[in-house]
Amino acid sequence: MKFPGIPQNEEERLKSLYMIDLLDTRDDERFERLTRIGQRLFQVPVAVINLIDRDRQWTLACQGLSGREMKRDISFCAHAILQEEPLIISDARLDERFHDNPLVTGEPFIRFYAGYPVHLPDGAVVGTLCLVNSEPRNFTADDVASLKDLACIVEDEFQVINMAMTDSLTDIPNRRGFYHSGEKRFREYQQSDSAFSILYFDLDKFKPINDMWGHAEGDEVLRVFSAQLRQLMGPKDVIGRLGGDEFAVLLASGKEPLVFQNRLHENLNVWNQQSGKPYNINYSYGVINSRSGKFSSLMEMIKESDSVMYSEKRRKKLG
Repeated sequence: MKFPGIPQNEEERLKSLYMIDLLDTRDDERFERLTRIGQRLFQVPVAVINLIDRDRQWTLACQGLSGREMKRDISFCAHAILQEEPLIISDARLDERFHDNPLVTGEPFIRFYAGYPVHLPDGAVVGTLCLVNSEPRNFTADDVASLKDLACIVEDEFQVINMAMTDSLTDIPNRRGFYHSGEKRFREYQQSDSAFSILYFDLDKFKPINDMWGHAEGDEVLRVFSAQLRQLMGPKDVIGRLGGDEFAVLLASGKEPLVFQNRLHENLNVWNQQSGKPYNINYSYGVINSRSGKFSSLMEMIKESDSVMYSEKRRKKLG
């Protein structure tokens, strides 16, 4: 059995996958509907939309299978995301990559497989729309064209989700997107009693930048700061622009907020020194740790970190 390779842009691909926050979700009718159409259209017992995580495959929607998760190293779809064209296997028993794969030698006894890569709006390949049969089958050029059309509809749904959850200026989650993902992570960590932190940021002297050098320059400041946050975020972190020049970061369990803040400060210092701009990007921030009190919601933590941040901002003005 041949193990699937790793895309060259794997870390960026995973960041995009985590930001759309579809892993570990199920029963989303917009995607289930498409797998039902695929099952009927191609007359196959199994039609699936799979997402490829770092070490696993997560089934976002499926017809004909009960399991939702499997190891990435035996996934057919993990091979399919490595190419732009569909991966078509007429009989897996005759393919040296898969003939001894446990999905071929055991349940569901895959013989025929057709997987079309699906992309997020930023171009990241996150998984496939795939068809499976326990009987060998030929797949015509017309079949491939129809599978591509269906995969494009999956991508259209990704686009709709992305538009609703993403700030169009900075390309990071907007307020809605941050709370959608953040509340999910908040509940997860509360239930497991894991420590996590909230960092709340407000850019210093942002209005004067807009007033003196124009809104285009102000927009560039917001994009630069957002890019710095995205560069530092980890797989389970959640970042977002909550409005105007205010940003929030939910740092996953076990991470030290001071380390994050120090790295952000260092990176922005480098940018300020090299940008050639007539201004610097500076910020005030507040930090709240989940251990500092019992919070009933992410919103409550955000409000508390907001208060801490404004205390620092007032201190700067007095100083």
